[in-house]
Amino acid sequence: MKDAIYKVLWVDDQPELVQGYQCCAGLRNIQLIHRESWKDAVPILKKDFNELTAIILDANCKWSTSDKDLSENFLTDVLSELQSFCGETRREIPWYILSAATMSNFNWITSHLIDRKRLERVSEWGETVYYKSDLEKLGEDCPLFENIRKVGDTQSNNIVLYRHRDAFNYLGEDSLIRGEARKIMLKALAAAYYPEENLNYEFAGNPLRKVLEYLYKSANLHGLLPDEFFKDGKPVLWDSMQYMCGIEPSNIKIRYGQGNDTIFPKRENFLLLNILNFVNEDSHTGKDEDVPYVINKDSKDLFFGFIFQLLHIISFYGQFVAAHPDIEANKAKKQKIQTAADLVIGKEGYVLAGSKFNYMENTVIANKLGCRPGQKIRINEAVLNTGADKDKYPTYATKITILQ
Repeated sequence: MKDAIYKVLWVDDQPELVQGYQCCAGLRNIQLIHRESWKDAVPILKKDFNELTAIILDANCKWSTSDKDLSENFLTDVLSELQSFCGETRREIPWYILSAATMSNFNWITSHLIDRKRLERVSEWGETVYYKSDLEKLGEDCPLFENIRKVGDTQSNNIVLYRHRDAFNYLGEDSLIRGEARKIMLKALAAAYYPEENLNYEFAGNPLRKVLEYLYKSANLHGLLPDEFFKDGKPVLWDSMQYMCGIEPSNIKIRYGQGNDTIFPKRENFLLLNILNFVNEDSHTGKDEDVPYVINKDSKDLFFGFIFQLLHIISFYGQFVAAHPDIEANKAKKQKIQTAADLVIGKEGYVLAGSKFNYMENTVIANKLGCRPGQKIRINEAVLNTGADKDKYPTYATKITILQ
């Protein structure tokens, strides 16, 4: 697959060796993620397991970088732990041994570790053991990397990432939209395309809600969503959607730009509206975000449909940020919405007497402000009237200046 990236975890205590293969791997779009010990490799394995194409292991390596000596039991211990991890995640990952074969019992160890299950995979994954001396002689004609590339072309997660690379380019720890958004979208799309490999799909919390939260956090970092739209560090989804769609938010009197200014135009607004309606209707996360979100038969098609729509939203958002890189200019788009109370500030006029209170035009002038009917005043501060007579008198003066 052209432009696809195949991530390979390589555990070897010699970083200069791995560095020497970077060019050869790069020719096949293989990204080598190197760690010098198994203990250092485990966090990568847990964090990016679904995106790893393969694992390369040195035969004689360290369990921990703090170990003084190499461990001849390294492969035995690592493959045992790897087998358990694959069982927990219900996904097999190709593994290869690349070694100098200097261990006294190298042939005995490898022959006992390569079980029948791995031998049955030779036609699909390629040979298990490769020798560093042989690969050095071959140069760019590296059978190990060629096998990994072929395996990567057929792996379901790599196919998903390739099909939707426009969106996934913006997802990831070092990308535009950070956090778990990439992992969530990959897991959901893999379940949609390959249900037989992803039985009983479930996720802690509502996946659609979580991805939207990560997108809005990204918008905040790039000046496209003000701090006022966050509560306790989390975005208020509905108001955030309205702001980014150029709509006057229901609860926060700030809007994006003026007139027809918007981040998400009409079509994207419609998609976001439908996604949010589904999220609110189908969400049961509320206070407990660790409650598993399980897709049932009734909502399966709707859920995956919204996942695909969210891919479009992510791509559109990424393109918008690329076209508007100036964070300060983005922040300057924040405009306060003028309310009826704002419009009466600075107005001058004469106080009139009402049956219950004084007023000027359609603004209540409370008796406590110390003015009498017939006096000319200027309104300095006002608020919206929330009383029963708010339709006739929508504003309520809180500070005035008596002019005469």
